[in-house]
Amino acid sequence: MSAEELTLRQQVTEAVTIALLDVDGVLAEIDYECAEVSELKDRLSSARDRKVNVLTLASLIAGTGSGVVGTAMQFSNPLAKAGDWISAAGGSAGVVLSILALRQSGPDGILGVAPNMLAALFNRPLELRSQYPPEVLAFLNAAPATDPRVHVPWKNELIAEWVKLGRIGAPDAPGSQAKIDKLASRIADHAKLSIDDLTDRKAMLMDLRSRLALMNRDLRDLMKAIHIPLAR
Repeated sequence: MSAEELTLRQQVTEAVTIALLDVDGVLAEIDYECAEVSELKDRLSSARDRKVNVLTLASLIAGTGSGVVGTAMQFSNPLAKAGDWISAAGGSAGVVLSILALRQSGPDGILGVAPNMLAALFNRPLELRSQYPPEVLAFLNAAPATDPRVHVPWKNELIAEWVKLGRIGAPDAPGSQAKIDKLASRIADHAKLSIDDLTDRKAMLMDLRSRLALMNRDLRDLMKAIHIPLAR
């Protein structure tokens, strides 16, 4: 092999190695954001569950307690009518409390220090740590040459999947902008996120991560293709 060929191989190897490190850096930021999203979601879910438990307990006390009192009052003719009212009122209160427990969606919360790795896909302002290296952006904006199932850029494929699953509406629709703003919010936005918002945000981040992992696979395949086995 000539010196020029060796130099070319070395340059390609260096470029691929740098690209691999760039992808790993993006994946690390996605993992960090996922961890922050999960932590906030767990806190909000715990607060919701505590409220549901209190309402459920109150429903049982109102329904069962009033029933016991009302039944006991039936044994006294002067109090029988009042006992009926107590039983009816307690039963109604129990039903109302049960409905309130079922309808609890939990409080909203503000995500702490975290990147916003979905922002680049929706042309939203980026955190400093959410900048994508040019090679990674090029991968997302290109149709995969090795996957016959996908004929559009990865970015478009991801967004179409999220729309299909109902995580977001059409990205260019006015009614979709508020939800997208939440999913791609920055620290400075102080966006109030619901448990459902956090569930969608993490699921979308994991989808994005899975696509970028394919770039790592392709880069490793390229490294194998230019590998020079040691002479024996």
